[in-house]
Amino acid sequence: MARLLRRKYRRVLLDIDTQYDLVDQPSQNISVILANSRRLIAWARVRKIPVISTALSRQRPENNVFPPGAPTDCIDGTPGQKKIRFTLLPRHIVFPAENRLDLPAELLSEFQQIIFEKRSKDPFAEPRIDRLITELRTDAFVVFGMGIETAVKATVLGLLSRKKKVLLVRDAVNGCPTRQADLALRQMEAKGAKLVNTVGITGKSRTALRLPPKINIISTVTPKISAG
Repeated sequence: MARLLRRKYRRVLLDIDTQYDLVDQPSQNISVILANSRRLIAWARVRKIPVISTALSRQRPENNVFPPGAPTDCIDGTPGQKKIRFTLLPRHIVFPAENRLDLPAELLSEFQQIIFEKRSKDPFAEPRIDRLITELRTDAFVVFGMGIETAVKATVLGLLSRKKKVLLVRDAVNGCPTRQADLALRQMEAKGAKLVNTVGITGKSRTALRLPPKINIISTVTPKISAG
């Protein structure tokens, strides 16, 4: 990855778990969050800003029987595990959840969006994600997505522990309307994340299309790469 990392990016957009199953989680302002998410993706596409996306990908039990209390969302191969259609850029690549470090040398010159599947809420449990984000040079990571008290929090705290600057787009993050979500937001801010809003990042340009009133689960085929 030596040639890839010679360049320093002003901004990198970090898209956390924007998947159909996770959109269905309780939220007071999900329509606003989705509209702002779409605007951020459109802004990145137009400005040619690199996008790193994560997607939770849980394994289905061999006997197809889930233990009591086990999560059943974002199961491999199900429609709900797919990323929301508008979050996919034309030039993207998907890496499955594998315990590997290898990445193509010219990754960000060939693809604008890199999608990493992961087995847990914490993206840094995946060696490839950890490697790319740790070695990537940028003035700031712009973070949005699903699970403010879980995946978003794990991502932001992981970035801060690696001495990265974080801009957390507070009106484009989803979480259950509970005390835990509010506590997570305050904890990330206390650790050094800067809270911003979507317009503060994208400006007031009309780069984003209007969000449809209802999001339908549409089965799409997303190319995956498995090295080796």
